Amino acid sequence: MSWNEFCSLLQGLGPETPLARTVQIRLETDKEVLKNFTSSQHKIRNKWRSRNIKHYSDEDMNTVLAEFQNFFANL
Repeated sequence: MSWNEFCSLLQGLGPETPLARTVQIRLETDKEVLKNFTSSQHKIRNKWRSRNIKHYSDEDMNTVLAEFQNFFANL
């Protein structure tokens, strides 16, 4: 299957398909909607968010911490 054919098929999916619902769950940011999520919806969203979280090295974290300490020490 070519990429163009795949994209055409993907665009033809309705909003109530399992794939579309999963994407909606992953991308939801409205706090009111999130309050009404079921535990399985939270699990889907949290798994996606933890997979895509930025990871920082210990060196980067220590540098930022030192900058904060210097900032507050100079207040």
